[in-house]
This record gives sequence, structure tokens and C-alpha cells, in this order.
Amino acid sequence: MSSAKNSLIASTLVSMLALASCVTNGREFPSRLDWVQKGKSRQQDVKLVLGDPQFVGSSDGVPAWTYGYYRYRLFGPSHTKEVKFYWNADRTVQSWSFNSSFPDDIDGVTAAPPKPASDVTR
Repeated sequence: MSSAKNSLIASTLVSMLALASCVTNGREFPSRLDWVQKGKSRQQDVKLVLGDPQFVGSSDGVPAWTYGYYRYRLFGPSHTKEVKFYWNADRTVQSWSFNSSFPDDIDGVTAAPPKPASDVTR
């Protein structure tokens, strides 16, 4: 084989390996969710900001939507993040959860401050 042909094959293989070394699933979405309010934020609000959910289902009979962004790498660390919304019958947020392994999200997480005694239900 000629040297030029060997170089072409080698660069094609390297390009294919680089393309195959990272796979993503889902859509990137903002990690800041301080706009979400239990009992106030509605399904239409969530759709306006995040689009259609990637998964729909239920948890113990409660309707749930999941948004996920998954980035898998053959070489180096893989990262994922998910937000799940659980809905009241009136289509407002009952509760939600957010999980991420992206470094920017991990660095930004701080413990929630304790609630003042006046806010604690007895």
C-alpha cells in the first residue's frame, strides 16, 4: 500500500474513534431550577422552559416527567443529569428532584440552610 493510502486509513480510523468515544442522549437543560415552585409551577411552565419531557410515567400513582441529559465517554469521565417532576391533580408541581454528576453542578451544590423555628410545623 502506498504511504498516502496508509495515512488516509489511519486518519479515518482516528476520526471514527474520536466520534465513537462520546455519545449523548437527551437534551441539555439548565441546572438552575430555582424558578420551580411547589403547588404553583404548572406543567405548561415546565414545558415552556424545558420542552417536552424525555420520559413520562408515574411513581406510586403520581404522574411524573423526567428530563435527562446523558453524556457517555469511552475515554474519560461520563456525566449525567436528571430532573424529575411529580404532579398534583391540578397539574402543578407536587415535588421535584434533581441529580447531576457534571462538575459544574457538583461544585455549585450547597446544603440548604436550616428552616427558622417559626417555619417548622409542629
